[in-house]
Amino acid sequence: MKTVAIVNPTSGYRRASRLWPRLLASLGAPGANVATWWTEWPGHAETLAAQARREGFDRVVAVGGDGTLLEVVNGLWWEPRGPLPSVGVVPFGTGCDYVRSFDLGPCRRDKMMSALGEATLQVSLGLVRLQGYDGQPRQRVFVNVLGLGIDARVIAGFRQQRLRLPGKTGYFLSGFKELGRLTQHRITGALDGRPLETDAMLVAIGLGRHFGGGLMITPGASPQAGHFQVVLAQKLSRLELLGLLPGLYSGQHLDHPRITAAFAGQVKINADPPADVEAEGELEGLTPIEVVIIPRALGIAAPSLAASILLRP
Repeated sequence: MKTVAIVNPTSGYRRASRLWPRLLASLGAPGANVATWWTEWPGHAETLAAQARREGFDRVVAVGGDGTLLEVVNGLWWEPRGPLPSVGVVPFGTGCDYVRSFDLGPCRRDKMMSALGEATLQVSLGLVRLQGYDGQPRQRVFVNVLGLGIDARVIAGFRQQRLRLPGKTGYFLSGFKELGRLTQHRITGALDGRPLETDAMLVAIGLGRHFGGGLMITPGASPQAGHFQVVLAQKLSRLELLGLLPGLYSGQHLDHPRITAAFAGQVKINADPPADVEAEGELEGLTPIEVVIIPRALGIAAPSLAASILLRP
């Protein structure tokens, strides 16, 4: 295969810039013919991925976090020239939630071998239409979880920190501040044409199961499914929300009477007040949104799904 790795050198607390060349060299022959393209600014991975498709690469490996993967997938998807390459993932970021859906091996070297290997799985994509922050219509694809409400506000708070603390520490501080607000949105819309009307502080639309560094927000989701799992958290107090956190790591939050879940292949949502929307931890725009499933749209380099998904409740 003609393979290129698109590497975010700042990922993994900037360890990727130092470790990636060593890890690639340690593979011997499998890594010898892999080209490495380094990102230089936010959004650059998207530009490089589009270039990789135009130049006929068979495999594009995203080396970084979920944000790097999001850029790579969008760069490939929206570039019309050339066959669509398959995508490998080597996790180096602080969250790396999408790879939890797959059995890529226990160590980083194993994950690299999976990312360069022949085995692929066909996964679905989500296509979201929303309003960009510039007020213009915007379209994006995502592979894992799209969310609106408290999770997007936590990300926005993290981006606005004057002294941005690294990784999970900064997100924890932003999340703690968000507990003092707990904004509710009046949600209207439809799930596969079924009317939706409720008050909610969070809506998560998942193909993968995890976000936020391991929180199993959509425990019934699967990257290969032909539908999303949609989870809505209605009005919760601060104490209730804190009490739910342990269960969020195992999917038990769905037992709470004010958290509901449904499956749908098309989701339309309007929010009052308008809500920020994030995908894979990256802010993308504002409601209203329309989200549709694109079944079996992309090849992901992986030998199998994770056993926890194959045996999902």
